[in-house]
Amino acid sequence: MGEAFAIARRLRDLPDDALRGLLADRKTSTARIGDFFDLAEALLDDASVARRMALLDRDTLAVLAAASDGSDRQSLAARLDRSAPEVAASVARLEDAVLVVIDEDGSVRPVRAVEPVFEGWAAEGRPSRAQLQQVSTPPTPARTPTSTDTDALASERAAGTVGIIGESLHELDREPARLLGRGAPSMPDLKRLAAAAASTPEQIELALSVASDAGLTVAAGAAIRLSQGGEDWLASTTSARWSRLATAWLEAIPAALRERILAAYGRDATDLVEELSWWYPLAGEAVTTPTRAVEAAADLLGITAGGVTSGFGRLLIAGDPDGAAALLASTLPAEVSQVVLQDDLTVIALGPPTAELDVRLRALAEPEGRAQASRYRITPESVTRALADGDTAAGLLEYLESISLTGVPQPLRYLVSEAESRFGLVRVGTIRASADASADPGRSSYVRSDDTGLIAAVSVDQSLVALGLRPSDANRLTSRSDAATVYWALHDARYPVVAEDDHGAPLRIRRQPLIRTASTSASPEPGPDLVSRLRADDLGDTSTAWLAKQLEVAVRDHTPVTVQLQHGERRSTFTIEPVSLAGGRLRGLDRAADVERTLPLAMITEVRVAG
Repeated sequence: MGEAFAIARRLRDLPDDALRGLLADRKTSTARIGDFFDLAEALLDDASVARRMALLDRDTLAVLAAASDGSDRQSLAARLDRSAPEVAASVARLEDAVLVVIDEDGSVRPVRAVEPVFEGWAAEGRPSRAQLQQVSTPPTPARTPTSTDTDALASERAAGTVGIIGESLHELDREPARLLGRGAPSMPDLKRLAAAAASTPEQIELALSVASDAGLTVAAGAAIRLSQGGEDWLASTTSARWSRLATAWLEAIPAALRERILAAYGRDATDLVEELSWWYPLAGEAVTTPTRAVEAAADLLGITAGGVTSGFGRLLIAGDPDGAAALLASTLPAEVSQVVLQDDLTVIALGPPTAELDVRLRALAEPEGRAQASRYRITPESVTRALADGDTAAGLLEYLESISLTGVPQPLRYLVSEAESRFGLVRVGTIRASADASADPGRSSYVRSDDTGLIAAVSVDQSLVALGLRPSDANRLTSRSDAATVYWALHDARYPVVAEDDHGAPLRIRRQPLIRTASTSASPEPGPDLVSRLRADDLGDTSTAWLAKQLEVAVRDHTPVTVQLQHGERRSTFTIEPVSLAGGRLRGLDRAADVERTLPLAMITEVRVAG
């Protein structure tokens, strides 16, 4: 029987979600697939079959090995000494992976590429078909029950990871991390993020991977940057932040390994790689590499600690992320919403600050450290930034008074007052299509100030020479750079600079614009995927294109077919061995009548494999 013929029909009958899942599972290239027959042939390719077979677990491999000569489910169960439901479940997995064909009589038959794969593996010294069918006992490590010490260590690790990722995201918002060709952040950037988060480059690289899975960062061009989802995450509670990270970790476990990995965590498997290597005896690095990544992320998030699954980790694995987050929250130190303001302009939070407090303080102060107590410092630049965001000096002092356990020190009042007096002395804006632009072509932005001495200082500042500043009058300079570049150059040179809109109102300019992820409404609509294209081009069972494609495959594979013809009011049925399809006619041998027939394609209404 023609495999491509049968598989194409089955693929065509699958729901769209199942078809997309199959494409993701098989990692099939869609470049040259124009119809369901092309897709069937891609899935039946020897290399594609070998890759998918390598990721079969031991139980499923045993059924595939036993089904080499075509057997029904009951016979397979008897041969393997396993229950019928177990064998039926394995057969279903094999059928979903397009590694077997189920004949009309219920026989389970491997696709043709399976046999040479088994033979090649045996020649390499890997388990043979016979060995795979033998009963074997999985490793059973001694179980270490979860204890209060385990949960305490796990919750401490979870909170620490949330903090490390939070500090990394804030630093990415300030300056993105450069991506190398292999898709990893550059070492200088890892060291910079590690310094900001009081961590190590190795831990930061793993933390960024977890953050990426959760949609908190996005690769834009050759850099990793904060996403809109990342900014929203920063404004949530510690337990909510952990829940998003942990749920993303769960969803990122490879689908082929998920069931075994979660079962192992449920039993507190102390060596996940050893257990998964036993369950997937032919996979090698295809299983051990992702398993190590899963283990490392689980340990980082406190899902496991010392090889034992934590209490909240168990709830997560059992499908209760809300319960897991609530249990974690009950073990964390209480968050604080008030601080100590000191004469040296530092702000001390005597405990983990609430997300609202942390976000607000970062808007008006510079973070300096986060451990048992979080520390911030208020500077002239940070106050200027807050004023540019729409705050007033009176509003800032009122807010600081409301959160302070010790009142507002006089030096801090002086600082805020001085910053307000200098606020807006230097303003940056965009040159629009106007007389300015026509009088000075090629200039994109301007710098202005009522203080001519300050403008003169800016114009001769050697640190700003790259901006190409040029005076247009005594109070104004123009630049070929955009307003954002000019603003941040002046800001970094410690000038009291404010960006303004076309009406002179203060305008906030982010150093790096947020990137919205593909799930947001701001993203462009993606083009149609392969499944949508296949459905759009599919005209039904009786379309000439569908019938012709089936006959082309039958001719190529020398597959006998039964065709039905409609001529006028009369129907005829012939079983032939097709020889060629050309000029709108099918030519084939009719063995029953011992003649060669030539049938018009236009009259053919149905094609099916003979048998």
